[in-house]
Amino acid sequence: MTVTAGSPEIPYALGGVGLDWINFDMQHTVLDIQTVAEMIRAMSYSQTVPIVRVPSNDPAVVNRALDFGAYGIIVPLVNSRQNAEKAVRSARYAPRGMRSCGLRAALRDSDYFATADEEIMVIPQIETELAVRNLEDIVTADGIEAVFCGPLDLSMSLGVFREFEDPKFLKATESIVATCEAHKVAPGLLAPIGPVERTIQHGFRLISLGGDLPMLVSDVAKALDSARAAVKESS
Repeated sequence: MTVTAGSPEIPYALGGVGLDWINFDMQHTVLDIQTVAEMIRAMSYSQTVPIVRVPSNDPAVVNRALDFGAYGIIVPLVNSRQNAEKAVRSARYAPRGMRSCGLRAALRDSDYFATADEEIMVIPQIETELAVRNLEDIVTADGIEAVFCGPLDLSMSLGVFREFEDPKFLKATESIVATCEAHKVAPGLLAPIGPVERTIQHGFRLISLGGDLPMLVSDVAKALDSARAAVKESS
């Protein structure tokens, strides 16, 4: 799922639920690197993998997110093989990449520098019509093992904003899944567009259950409706 609220209490609580991963979104939220570092520390007791969606394909930002504990990087607006290769180089040490060696990342893992290149995932976000057209080039870039479809931006790029049943959108997502499967890359969906069961049936393998704030609002609204209905029935 995606975490956007800047409190370590949220990942601390969610770390024990059993989620495979939590995405800390720095692209569309107030989260900065210090807050994300504190939030990742709060879930360090758990087996849930911390992933960070960085705000841009910037080597400095990628470097800092990794140094502070991310084991996956979601990179927005990857539209070409060149964009994907830049993201991978930012997350790999020499000679495979250009990541700088920060000692903080290795404080609790003496093997970090030897294993990080193999353990850290670089996940391009596919969110434009251009990215879908160039998808084969993107997924065949060395070091890419998964991609995330950003459904809101993709639907907007296709001219069918939030119309997730529109043939243009469905064709694009089918292409994403098929191309990924052909190259043994995991297709992901970064935000819900319907029942999770249907998303799985469509072939997506990395699936966000939702965001912290929308899920909080939804659950509170349901509880409030139930309470008001009960009061009305009893009066």
